[in-house]
Amino acid sequence: MKQLFLNIITPCSRPENLHTIAASINIPKENYRWIVVADLDEIDQSYVPENCEIYLYRNSKSTVGHAQRNFALDLITIGHVYMNDDDTIIHADLWKNICNLDSDFISFMQNNPDSTLRLAGDRIQIGYIDSHNFIVSRHAIGDLKWNIEKYDADGYFANDVYLKIRSYDPTRITYIPKVLSIYNSLR
Repeated sequence: MKQLFLNIITPCSRPENLHTIAASINIPKENYRWIVVADLDEIDQSYVPENCEIYLYRNSKSTVGHAQRNFALDLITIGHVYMNDDDTIIHADLWKNICNLDSDFISFMQNNPDSTLRLAGDRIQIGYIDSHNFIVSRHAIGDLKWNIEKYDADGYFANDVYLKIRSYDPTRITYIPKVLSIYNSLR
């Protein structure tokens, strides 16, 4: 079975965290692409790990990195997409739980840094899903974009993609009842 290809998108205003995030990516290099879009005018290259592509993009209307997410989506044509914020490492068990999946929408549980459950990941609605506890195929996203002016745009985006997939083939949705994300793990 062919393994999943994961495009990791990191909107970035805290480049000092990038090396820690890079060290957490335990995915074979041929199975991922890491796109970092910095909401900065310039970046100190010593902050930039070798395993990422760095872009600079600013938009004064953007809230919490959403314009940067859209910028990165425009660079992706194949594979799956995972939003990984610049204050969060990749969970150590994520890859081994998703690598052989072929679903268009994959969601999972998310804990707070203190190990308490934050989101179950089984309810794909605004307020019940975070940008960091779902993965979606690029072809399922299509032309959908993040609303750059809404803080909770992750819920709207996830819900829109989820409903689209559910309408054409609900068997393309996978829920993993395991914690595979830790919210704001680098704060």
